[in-house]
Amino acid sequence: METPKNTAQYLSEAIVTEIVARLPLRSISRFKSVCRTWKSALESAYFRRLFVSLHQNTSSSWSLLAGTEEFISMHGCETWDLPKSIASYFRGILTRKNLYHVASSSGLILMESSDDATYVGNPVLQQWLRIPDPPHPTVTVVLGLVTSLDEDGVVLSFKVVKMAALVPTRDKSSTCMFLWVYSSETGIWTRKRLYCPICFTSFRNTISLNGTFYVSQTCLDGLATQPGTLMAHDFYSESDLWRVIPFPDHNLNHNMNFKRALTKSRGYVMYIKTLAQEGDNLLKVWRLSNDSGDECWKLLWEIRLPFDNIRNYAPMAMHPLEHNIVYLWSEENHYMISCNLQTQNYKILRDDDHQDCLINKSRCDKYMDEALKSSSVQEYGVLVNLDQFVLPKWMKSLPRPPQVEMLDTASLISYVSSLPKEHEDYEEEEEDVEEEWEEEWKE
Repeated sequence: METPKNTAQYLSEAIVTEIVARLPLRSISRFKSVCRTWKSALESAYFRRLFVSLHQNTSSSWSLLAGTEEFISMHGCETWDLPKSIASYFRGILTRKNLYHVASSSGLILMESSDDATYVGNPVLQQWLRIPDPPHPTVTVVLGLVTSLDEDGVVLSFKVVKMAALVPTRDKSSTCMFLWVYSSETGIWTRKRLYCPICFTSFRNTISLNGTFYVSQTCLDGLATQPGTLMAHDFYSESDLWRVIPFPDHNLNHNMNFKRALTKSRGYVMYIKTLAQEGDNLLKVWRLSNDSGDECWKLLWEIRLPFDNIRNYAPMAMHPLEHNIVYLWSEENHYMISCNLQTQNYKILRDDDHQDCLINKSRCDKYMDEALKSSSVQEYGVLVNLDQFVLPKWMKSLPRPPQVEMLDTASLISYVSSLPKEHEDYEEEEEDVEEEWEEEWKE
């Protein structure tokens, strides 16, 4: 019996789809240019879910970043098969001295130029957007970038958040933060006011995860008696409150004997501590979860480290895709160590260990030395926070806001090359803006 032509064609297309779905994304992107039929099939929800299901246990590319510096890069991994490090896809822009890296989220990065212009981009796909300035002539500080994802981890939209003013109440019992929030869905800025039930005058260590910012609060008086807190807010919610989450394991006897880091791993905020306690060199790892409906820290690991003096070791980050891998920095020996918490195996990471792994020892040494020495003696523990740039299992085209032109890397470089190299002085204008927002807050 002869097979109907349309049936044979369907079987042929199904076989091709099954084969192509097992290839890296870099190869799949080339096939989109074969014909319209292939492009439509490879961009379909069915193909995307098939690809994600087939690659759910494979590795993905990621980097640890601080500003324009890339400390460690895992590239050439199975999902993407990138021939070079992730930062190399946008380092050419940063070397123009007019742009600097601010934050990243779900494979997108946020950058600002010397004239305070803001850009959001997908460096691997080489797609960029210039975000318009807020409508009010306000001096702002970029807080970061948040993204909304679907069930497959595909970016649906993003928001850029900038802070205009930070105003404590007169009795120092609480704080109000005034923000501008830009949405890729609407293409407009909206004004947002967030209340915090504690008083703080500065913050640091912003982490973006699942549409939520996690910000480390700096104590008002800087005293070591304060454990510090993590403040969280979901920018895709209607709430106008910061959630306050105290750090775990507050003990005044730990002062000067421990170092700590905030990081992410497998979709969770993680908190790491190295400390000397009762004669032991300890490493503790907590995961922030809301299993009971309230956010709380769950202790996952508490192990003894076979090191002579734990004071010489600082936690840097966790592996973003493996919850049992922690990276430490040796102040004394100036190298990075990879620790498998499950097997308790330790490995010194070197530049030539693997062709798809890049370790920039000199940049790690410089950054960690400055971070650890700049910490005040009165501060409650050194707190390290490096930006994790992780490529997702699937990458869709950059969400495009209404009436915003998409740029490629070449046109972006051409534009920023023409910008002035120095920031303008906005001090007087900033004071006027803060006074305006403070009056509104008091009312």
